[in-house]
Amino acid sequence: MIRDETLCSFSDWVRPTSEEVVEAMDELNYTLQEWADLIGVKLATISRWRTGKFKIPYAEWATICYLTGLGDIWEREDSIKKIQNKATKAKKYFISYSQKMKKREEDIFSDGFV
Repeated sequence: MIRDETLCSFSDWVRPTSEEVVEAMDELNYTLQEWADLIGVKLATISRWRTGKFKIPYAEWATICYLTGLGDIWEREDSIKKIQNKATKAKKYFISYSQKMKKREEDIFSDGFV
């Protein structure tokens, strides 16, 4: 269960536990590499957040919350531009990835493999 105090603006924010990070990320069926690409960090960083070896920064947590539907936790945040930029990059990646997967699926079906 993700605590409410992890889903608020930075001034009131309590950093999520590694279990909460895993729970939020598992809301979407992305690989760890896809998460790394979406957020703009290395795969090892994602793994370290999930194991608790690194504490997740607010901007990255806010991006995960936004992408998984947990909310726009940065609404009152002064650093909204930074977070929005990360979310915009993640959204562009997701759209590109979705288009690639759709094309791949179309290619498979057009080759008569189904």
